[in-house]
Amino acid sequence: MVKSSGFWLGLLVMSMWIVPKNMFAQGDVALAEGARCFAIHLHLNGQDLAGPEMVTLRARNTVNTVSLQNKCFQLPSAMLQSELIDLSFTVPGNSIHLSDVPTDFFHGSWDIELADKKFPKGISVPKHANVAEVCALVFHGEKDQGLSQSQCRKALSAQQGN
Repeated sequence: MVKSSGFWLGLLVMSMWIVPKNMFAQGDVALAEGARCFAIHLHLNGQDLAGPEMVTLRARNTVNTVSLQNKCFQLPSAMLQSELIDLSFTVPGNSIHLSDVPTDFFHGSWDIELADKKFPKGISVPKHANVAEVCALVFHGEKDQGLSQSQCRKALSAQQGN
């Protein structure tokens, strides 16, 4: 019996070395070691909305379009030295443009809240802003952080599409 339990313990220890490290990443974002990857969860009027399949990132003189892979967007290494990055994407009915997002936010999971008339309690909106044009971003990293921006959301007509 002792030999048998030793065998299983050894097998367990060996499997810990074999399992890829990204299997233990938090949330639903699988991260390769050293990668800067972020996921976007979008909500409109409290309801889940399909997130973007690609985003455009702008920093200094660099512009990159990044596609969704393994439920996250990989931050291009050329942008790691930037302090602030602009992010743009479209989803059905909406065009989103967030300006001056701290680079630290591009490593983890995001919730972006959108509302047509009123945000839920706890979400601060810039004073005198048109609620339908506001984006409230909550970044889930080592600690939750948030920011709200006015004029970041524009409604798209059916003709403009996605």
